[in-house]
Amino acid sequence: MKSSPFSTFGLSAGLFLSLSITACSTLAPSAQQTPSELDQLYPYTETITVDMLEGHLYELADDKYMGRDTGTEGERMAAAYLISQYEAMGLPPVNDEMGYLQPFTLNANVINSRHFHVYPSTLGEEESHDMSRATHITKIEPQSVEGAGFSMVYGGAENASGDVVFAGFGVQDSELGFAQLDGEDLEGKWVMIFNDIPYEVDGEPLVNTSYTSNIRYGNILSQRGAAGILLISDQETAAFESEVEESAELLDKPRNLRLAYRDTENFTGFPQVIASVRSDVAEQILGRPVAELREEILADMAGFTPSATGQSMMYMIDREDVEVTSNNVMAFLEGSDPELKDEVVVITSHYDHIGISLPDSTGDRINNGADDDGSGTVAVLSAASAFAKAAEEGVRPRRSILFMHVSGEEKGLLGSRYYSDHPVLPVENHVANINADMIGRSDQAHLSQGVTDYFYLIGGPIISSGLDSLVTVANEKTANLLIDYAYNDLDDPNQFYRRSDHWNFGRLGIPFSFFFTGVHEDYHQPSDEADKINYPKLTAITQVLFGSANELANIDERPVVDNQAFIERTQQMPRN
Repeated sequence: MKSSPFSTFGLSAGLFLSLSITACSTLAPSAQQTPSELDQLYPYTETITVDMLEGHLYELADDKYMGRDTGTEGERMAAAYLISQYEAMGLPPVNDEMGYLQPFTLNANVINSRHFHVYPSTLGEEESHDMSRATHITKIEPQSVEGAGFSMVYGGAENASGDVVFAGFGVQDSELGFAQLDGEDLEGKWVMIFNDIPYEVDGEPLVNTSYTSNIRYGNILSQRGAAGILLISDQETAAFESEVEESAELLDKPRNLRLAYRDTENFTGFPQVIASVRSDVAEQILGRPVAELREEILADMAGFTPSATGQSMMYMIDREDVEVTSNNVMAFLEGSDPELKDEVVVITSHYDHIGISLPDSTGDRINNGADDDGSGTVAVLSAASAFAKAAEEGVRPRRSILFMHVSGEEKGLLGSRYYSDHPVLPVENHVANINADMIGRSDQAHLSQGVTDYFYLIGGPIISSGLDSLVTVANEKTANLLIDYAYNDLDDPNQFYRRSDHWNFGRLGIPFSFFFTGVHEDYHQPSDEADKINYPKLTAITQVLFGSANELANIDERPVVDNQAFIERTQQMPRN
């Protein structure tokens, strides 16, 4: 699943949510149906088994796919695996000319090196480029590090230089009387602060826990226009240098991916810098031991004001523009009804994930994305297998079904956006989208109450009451799980209704239902592994997904978007 667009700087690690559990709605009767197709297809839910889903997921979440990052060899290997499965089950592509792949081109940037140069503020601009006058130099290239005094945390897509200002903990809280950003003009400057926020000292509360790092970053970068933030690290020198070396190995990885045909602004990424600075280098800049400074500030948080350090820093990058190719994977089941087979139900998942990152506490650095979205990927594959088995035995739905695994979801819903702008069938022939993203686990809100047999349904009544009725009927006929509507709200602060690939159908007025089971502690972490999936639950949800597609593909009258609030909301959002 794509990170929330509402987090201040898109920082996704450690996303934890406090969720409320809402009971399922009253089941509504299905609309007009053709009993023969419906009745003949439902028994094929029995072909969707734990062993099938487990086998596919252990394969796709294997280290050999290297985290399935968009446009990488690992993603291409995953696409090849999906195609091999569709070929084996006898499901063809939409047409022979296209094949199973829908390629799309992405523009990206590669940063070949980063440089951090610290020098006295008294030097002129020309003198500051004389490296013999620098008080510290860190040079980071792929597989090579010199100096290792700085480590990139986020951003840094543009060169920047400015004076360094020390701002303590960077806490700005009028209720507590803390104004650690006042008294110095921070625009265009580097703001050095301690990495940790002192929520309590000696067991006594000091800073409200709701005052997060993202709030600090926003105050410094967005509100005061700083060039960047320098976080004083509390790591030992060896651990800090090891982390810098590991991050250097990822340096030449394409970043800031965007669809080439929509890239009219030459986007380069987030320009401001959030970097970590080794504690002894911070002491060189500050001219004092950081531990001593920290204790002084804690003793008088309200009395602290920022001050210039007398040092400046120059940050420089060597960046080049590159092109990356990615692919959506599609297989097609033609419907049986001469009048309805030109209409299509689209079932989607995203098969990409976030690839390789810095290692976690176990040393694992491959983000296998078993739940995000390996679970949805194997669910779509297994539902397709059930429909293919039925077709092999002469039983087909009236409408056609398109099984689609999109890529680039983690980079901003890129694959589904490409498809919505370049559909393989006319947009008006798309009856509905069923999207599955992260459906193999349970979130803490439900686990704390001993509830695991549930799924969140997003889309239902906030877009199409008719589609919602079909899903609830399919659920009753198959696994009969609890349907939780907690996130089915246009004003939900998480905005899940537009954070996965269903949104690129919804923005065009195509009804969607999004199957989801919530986030967990392994979200976007190397620990999102196949052995943590609840396979009986994943199997049950896949059966509901199959049943929902069955209802949609056989109903006489297609569902429509009938929530005026959704229509008004989408009209307010840009579609270009």
